[in-house]
Amino acid sequence: MARRQADKPVIVAYGLMNAGKSFLMNMLTEHVQQEYFKTNDIRETVENARCVTSQCIYLDTPGLDANDEDDSHAQNGASEGDIVMFVHQPQGELEKVEVEFLRKLGASLGEYASSNIVVVLSKIEKEVPEKITQIEARIGQQCAEVLGFTPPIFRVSGKLYQDGVLKQKDALVAASGIAPLIAHLHQVVADVRAVRAEKARRAVDGLLQDVELAQRALRRSRDDLRARVASRFGVFNDQIQQLRRFLDDSAASFKKIQG
Repeated sequence: MARRQADKPVIVAYGLMNAGKSFLMNMLTEHVQQEYFKTNDIRETVENARCVTSQCIYLDTPGLDANDEDDSHAQNGASEGDIVMFVHQPQGELEKVEVEFLRKLGASLGEYASSNIVVVLSKIEKEVPEKITQIEARIGQQCAEVLGFTPPIFRVSGKLYQDGVLKQKDALVAASGIAPLIAHLHQVVADVRAVRAEKARRAVDGLLQDVELAQRALRRSRDDLRARVASRFGVFNDQIQQLRRFLDDSAASFKKIQG
């Protein structure tokens, strides 16, 4: 079981406290009626919490800037994540702590940052669409300045999605924006699997090359050793031959003296 879980891509949610991360994660994992990730108006998630699904692992982190310990847990989650959902409640642009976290996140993901970071504007039902549009544009600018690119930005309402599912109202579900987010995450998950497979292939190729180089070095060492041994035995054999000739000459001389 642990091996199968380790093979699954990890989707991590980050954001300030009360940004709506945990509620969103419940909706994405279909915990609509009974929450899996704890939600509250107070600080609820105090350590990384995970939910394993058939496709991937969802990891919820403590709110940023609640305290140093929570920030540490969130940073640890960053090392596990393949896909990052940065959740922001659209009351305005990204705050300083959010910008700094995105900076570190982009650096940690390296070449995969542009494809594996997703910004989610949560609780859109609390603001008028015009303001959401303005905030989205500003956040896009901030991301471009900090990350060097603008990640996909999704507007979602976990509340509308929950109401739509419970009341069986498709219009509310559609208005929630959850479906496009899920579709995008599934696509990125597929890409992550492909990237992992390619990285594994490259790792194997690298190991095979290392083995081949080691074998070549070993063969060179063996041949060199044989040459040195042969050279030393050649000198030894020459000395033995000289000794034999000396003994033969000495024996011949001794016989002449005796005769």
